[in-house]
Amino acid sequence: MIKSFVILLSICLTLTWAMPAQICLGDVLFVHDYKSDEYLMGKQESELQVGYTPRAMLVDKQTRYTGSWMKRFFGEVKEQRDTTHFLLEKRRIREIDWYKNKIVTLPFENLHHVRMLQADSAMAQGAAEILNARYKVVEPVFTITINPETKTVGGYPCTYIKADLQLETRDLKKNAASITLVRQHLWVSDAVPGADQYDNFHRQLAKTLGLEAERLGQLNFLLRYWQGPLDPIRASLVQIKGYPVQNDFSVEARYVKNVGSPTSTVISKMIKKERMTLSDAKVMDSLDESRFAAVGPFSEVTLQ
Repeated sequence: MIKSFVILLSICLTLTWAMPAQICLGDVLFVHDYKSDEYLMGKQESELQVGYTPRAMLVDKQTRYTGSWMKRFFGEVKEQRDTTHFLLEKRRIREIDWYKNKIVTLPFENLHHVRMLQADSAMAQGAAEILNARYKVVEPVFTITINPETKTVGGYPCTYIKADLQLETRDLKKNAASITLVRQHLWVSDAVPGADQYDNFHRQLAKTLGLEAERLGQLNFLLRYWQGPLDPIRASLVQIKGYPVQNDFSVEARYVKNVGSPTSTVISKMIKKERMTLSDAKVMDSLDESRFAAVGPFSEVTLQ
């Protein structure tokens, strides 16, 4: 359950925050096609619907696991539904567990359940000393390129942003290196209907959660892998304006043997590739919230 909170929060917070706040003129519904190919789970196809009112963000993701391994394991194409409500005024997150007919509520005050906490115990410190004697973390390489020219994507004039992050850890004993290449390519537009309503809600959400607004921006997918401060890249982040019309994200793992040697060899594996494409955006007087509601008898539990 907690994992689903994190995944859906990451997906939704990837969408833009960086436009000027405006008066909300109505509710809005965004629909996205979401395709993913993961090393363990295989191929997935999803429809992601995100609805906004001044008081709530409602998310519904319906996924079909179309990979051959998953189809062999389940004997058919497995389907899954994830629905989450971010209730700003009530300061609560509600997730509908369709499989167990249960609704789980998480108050904003208890979000430490899903935040990454750094261990500071004596045991953790001792383990860190042993690891540091064998492993060396190389300075990460983070680059962001913003193309000033616009290109029409999905019917919207878009700006192209390319962001790359390289993480590397050296194994001093084996003279080897583990490298993670994280890439996110975005096409964003400030002409998407409902972007002002979206922006207004996410600004309020960031303020309520006490998070850096930039971490809730368009590069949220990539920033999940960045543990350092945002100051070195903040100037680039604030230049990224617009609603993501297309978002491509990938994670590649490389293992290098005999680093710096003529016999050096590289083993590569693509861990994840994702593409999220905006298929529809509608502004309306009132959002039909029934499409995000639980139907039938559901038990409810609140996480403390």
